[in-house]
Amino acid sequence: MNKLDSELVRASLVSAGFEFVNRIEEADLILFVTCSVRDHAETRALSHIGNLRAFCRKRPDVIVGVMGCMAQRMGAELTERFPHVRIVCGTRAFPLIAGIVAEATRTGGPVIRLDEEFPENGPDREPSQRPSRHSAYVCAMRGCDNWCAYCVVPSLRGPQVSRQPREVIREIEALVADGAVEITLLGQNIDSYGRDLPGDYSLADLLEDVNAIPGLLRLRFITSHPKDLGPRIPQAIARLDKVCEHLHMPPQSGSDRILKLMNRGYTREYYLELVGRLRDAVPDIALAGDFIVGFPGESNEDFEQSMSLLREVRFQQCFLFKYSTRPGTRAEKMPDQLPEDVIVERHQRLLKEQERIALENHKAMIGREVEVLAEGPTRKKPEMLTGRTRRNEIVIFQGEAGLEGKLVSVRIEETTPVAIYGKLTNTSPV
Repeated sequence: MNKLDSELVRASLVSAGFEFVNRIEEADLILFVTCSVRDHAETRALSHIGNLRAFCRKRPDVIVGVMGCMAQRMGAELTERFPHVRIVCGTRAFPLIAGIVAEATRTGGPVIRLDEEFPENGPDREPSQRPSRHSAYVCAMRGCDNWCAYCVVPSLRGPQVSRQPREVIREIEALVADGAVEITLLGQNIDSYGRDLPGDYSLADLLEDVNAIPGLLRLRFITSHPKDLGPRIPQAIARLDKVCEHLHMPPQSGSDRILKLMNRGYTREYYLELVGRLRDAVPDIALAGDFIVGFPGESNEDFEQSMSLLREVRFQQCFLFKYSTRPGTRAEKMPDQLPEDVIVERHQRLLKEQERIALENHKAMIGREVEVLAEGPTRKKPEMLTGRTRRNEIVIFQGEAGLEGKLVSVRIEETTPVAIYGKLTNTSPV
C-alpha cells in the first residue's frame, strides 16, 4: 500500500507542475512516505529525517514533509522534534498533497493535516504516472476492522472502506489501456472487500468483473486474512483464467494460545483446513505467509508450533518478523514481553528453516518450463532479465530489454532459496 501511496503522490505532484530529480541536493521538496507496522521502519524513517537537519540549514527554502502512518501516529510531535519538517500529512490526507505543499510554501509552515476524510473512490489517478509500464497496483479498499492485538493499522488507517466496484474497474480499464497487463488489487484485508457496501457484492465478484477486462493478462490480490477468506475465493482462483495461482495468507503463529492472544479469530486447525481447501481447488497454488516471532508470552512450545506449521504448509515464501511493541496496541501492555536475544534466536531458526523449504520447493522446478512475465533488467547484469511466474516466483534469465511486459517461456535450470535461474525457450508463453 505504501508503494501505491507513493505512486499516487508522485502523480499528483507531477500534475501540479513538479519535476522529479535524481539527487537530493537538487530538490526543493522532500517527502517521506512512512510505515508504522514495525518499530524498525519508524526508526529508519526518523533517522533519515534527522539526517536532513544540516542540509535544511544550508537550504532553508527546502520543504520537508512526512506522510503516511508515522505522520498520522506522531502528528505535531514530528515538527517539535524536527523543526525543519514543514508538512505532516496523515493517511487520509495524501490526496490533498499538492494543496498542502502550496500552503506550506505560502505560509512557511508547518502544515499538519491528519483528520481529513479519504475520498470515497480514492484520489484521481493519471494512469501514465507509474514506475512500471506493464504492471500496476490498484487500491480496492482501505482500513481494517479486525483489531489484531499487535497491529496499528485500524487506528492509523481507520475502519474498512471499500471502493465502489465501478470505480475500481474504471481505473483498471484506464491502466490496461495505458499498457498495464498485470494488476494487483490491494487492501489491508482484501478478503472482506464489499462488506461495507450495500448489497452482497464481494471480492469474488470483483475478481470476476476485472477478469473480464480485455487486454489484462494477470490479476493478483493481497493481503488475505484467514478468518475472512470465504469459499468463493478458492473457486474464483480455480475458475478465472487471469487470477494467478498465488495467495498471501499470513498465519502469524502456529499456536492456538498465541493466536487467541493476537485476536486473529481462527485456530491452527482452521488454518490448515483452509490450506487443504485451497489446494483441493487449486493444486498448484503457491502460498505465502507471515509469522511474528516473540509475541508477548510466547513459550518455547508456542514457537515450536509455529515451526511445525511452517514445515507442514511449506510456504513458497514467508515474511518473518521479530515482534516489536507498537504504541497504542493491546500487545503493548501485555505481560511477559520477551527479551530481544530470545526473539532474535527464534527468528533466525525460523528463517533458516524457511530458506531450506524454499530451496527444496525451487529445486523441484528444475527442468520445468514456466510462463514468466518479463519485468526488466537485473540491477547488476543488464543483459539478464527478471520476471515472475503466475505463482509469484522470481525468475532470472538472459534476454533482450524489448521483452519487458511480455509473457515468455523459460526452462528452469538452477535455483537458490530466493531466486530461480532459467533459459529463455520461447518469446511466447507455454
